[in-house]
Amino acid sequence: MDLITPDFGIIFWQTITLLFVLFILGKFGWKPILQTLKKRETHIEEALKGAEEAKQLLAQLKSEQEKLLEKSNREREKIISDAVATKNDILETAQMEARQLSDKVLKEAREVINTEKEIAFGKLKHEIFLISVQVAEKLLEKELNTENKQEELVRRLIKETHLN
Repeated sequence: MDLITPDFGIIFWQTITLLFVLFILGKFGWKPILQTLKKRETHIEEALKGAEEAKQLLAQLKSEQEKLLEKSNREREKIISDAVATKNDILETAQMEARQLSDKVLKEAREVINTEKEIAFGKLKHEIFLISVQVAEKLLEKELNTENKQEELVRRLIKETHLN
């Protein structure tokens, strides 16, 4: 029963021991413990602030990354559309130049053909003229082989000349 009902002496010494321990702790241990707890609390708060700042920075960087990605996509699309437009312009210009060149070549070919045709017609006319002269010469020789026919032709020509 002694354990359940403590004696006054034990309570007294336990109280003095407790007060002494509290005094020693208050004098030497309490401040360092509180400072350590305060440092720990400050460290935890700073770590939480740092984590929050890192989270905000990460969100900001992610937002900037998305903006940059969107901007680069727009620039890429613009470059592609510019390249397509340039390609179409080049093709259109090349087709137009090809048409102009083919028209020019056709025109020159037609001119050459017409020139050669005129030369051929000129040669043909000359040949026809020569043949006609030869035929006329032969006909005249045949028709005017007698002197009477020659005199008759000369009179007729003189008569026609006087009338004109």
